[in-house]
Order: sequence, then structure tokens, then C-alpha cells
Amino acid sequence: MLAGLALVLAVAVQGPADSGAALFAAWCKSCHGADGRGTPASTTRLEVPPADLHECKGSTAETEDRWVNIVAQGGAAFGLSLDMPAFGEAGTPAQIHAVVRYARSLCGELGWPPGELNFPRAFLVEKAYPEDEVVITDQARGQEYIYEHRLGKRFQLEASARTALDGQPRAFEGVTGALKYNLWHSLERRALVSLGLEATPPLGRQDAWEVEPFLAFGANPGRALVVQGEVVATWEDGGFDGMSYRVGAGHELGRFVPMLEAGWTVPTTGERSLSFYPQVWIQLSRLGHVAGSLGAELPATGPEPRHPRLIAFVLWDFGDAPLFRGW
Repeated sequence: MLAGLALVLAVAVQGPADSGAALFAAWCKSCHGADGRGTPASTTRLEVPPADLHECKGSTAETEDRWVNIVAQGGAAFGLSLDMPAFGEAGTPAQIHAVVRYARSLCGELGWPPGELNFPRAFLVEKAYPEDEVVITDQARGQEYIYEHRLGKRFQLEASARTALDGQPRAFEGVTGALKYNLWHSLERRALVSLGLEATPPLGRQDAWEVEPFLAFGANPGRALVVQGEVVATWEDGGFDGMSYRVGAGHELGRFVPMLEAGWTVPTTGERSLSFYPQVWIQLSRLGHVAGSLGAELPATGPEPRHPRLIAFVLWDFGDAPLFRGW
């Protein structure tokens, strides 16, 4: 009698066979450990140490669809470790979704913006999602080298340096530091809002301090268009210098995301300017941690001369994987 009751209680605690916890125990624990902390069984030999699924920064940064595809197709399909097998034949789509949701739930800490809100980077608009990225941008004859580092749930530190091709060697233009904080996000509404501050000291060709507080947002209404925007105020040499308004929209087509941005600058003195930025974001690696963009800046109004200029960037999301993995 007591033995039978104990068996019933044990089954109830473990959950049904198709629950995420039960599937994780059957499929994943030999490599990821029974608790998901990445400690494989003593009999398991792995070339690459498995991730600690309790580490929230890693488990929240990617979309559920990305996790599902890796579980279903295996690590090799995305240039990752061959240790990660494919379960697409072993389980149904519902089972794979269940085990993925259980694995992501092991983070156990609320407040981390989900990877579904990490929208493709635009050229002009500052992303609202906190990042771990290295970005190299090119606009006409000027380049910018950007390093972004995520701190905890919602903060991001950024440092950048700018150069211009004015003879040899390349001329140093200046540096900028920035701090960004995710104010609000909602997976249900598929939207997020962040507040930030950029500061540029008088170095290189910059002859006075420039400070720019900004508000950035991103949204994916109806999962049809990705809309991103930014409002920037500028203080230079201790005085208010004007406002900038930036907005862009794009639509995902496989590994490509065509986008169109517009930037409107309203200085306190001088002529207002409006420019358009057609561009195409491109996923370069199979994993998606390396991407690029190519487009043009098309000035519509503003000071002369107004010439079209090529724009481009390449980025590496080093929080996802090392640069040469995931191809």
C-alpha cells in the first residue's frame, strides 16, 4: 500500500512523460546535468563544455525559435558543437517546444528582456535592446568602431572611435562613451523602450564636449514589420543645440531584412535636414551572430552639397558564440 502510494507521488512530482522536465531528464541531463548547470555525467565525454542554463544572460538572449531549431536539427546544422544531437526525429514539435521552454525557465530570474525583442540592427537608430556586440560601420570615407557590453539584466555600456580617410594615415575624428538602460519591455506586446546618454569629449576633431540623451524604442506589431525609433537631444559646449528624430521599418525575408530609415535633424540655429536610408540587413553566419548591412544615405533637405553616400556595417554578437563558430 505505502509502496504504491510512493510510486504515485514520484510520478506526480516528475510530471507527465511529455512535460518539459521529463523530456529534459530523458534527452539532456547526460550532457547538461540533471540541474541544467552544464555538468555532464561522468560517463559523458564532450569536446565543448555545455552551457549553464541557469545563466540568464545566455538563456534569454536568443529567441525560442532559435532554440527549437538547434534542438530539432542539432548543433552541426548551425556550425556549433557536434556534441549537440538532433532530436527532430525523436520528438514531436510540441515536445521540442516543451523541453526548450523548460530549459529557458531554468534561468529563474524575471526582468531579462527576451531575445524575441532583439530586432535586427538598423544603421541610424540606436537599438533599444542591450547588446554584447562589436560593430564596424562605414559611411562614405568615415569609419566608426563600436564596442557594446551588456551589464546585468538591462544596462549596456558602449565605447566608440571614429576615423576619416583624409590622406595617410587615417585621421582620428573622436571618441564617444554611452550608457543605455532598458526601461520597459513586453513579450506580449513585442515592444521595448530604453533610455540612454552619450558623451563625446573634445578629442580629435571634436573641439567641445557634446552630450546627447536619447530615448529608443523597438516594436514588432503583428509580427509583420519591425519598427524602431529614437529621439535625441544635443547639448554642445554647455548649451542646447537641437533635436534629432529617427525612425525605421523593416520586414524579415529569411536571412535578409530590407529596411528604410529616415533621420530629421532640427538644430536651434541653422538649416534643418532630412535624409533617407534604404538598406538591407543580412545574416552572414548560420547561427546569426555575425551580420552585415549595405545601403545608402539619401539627403532630401539640408545644407548643400547633398550627395548620396554609401553606408555599411558588419557586426559580431560575441555574447552568442566565438567569431569563427556558428558558420
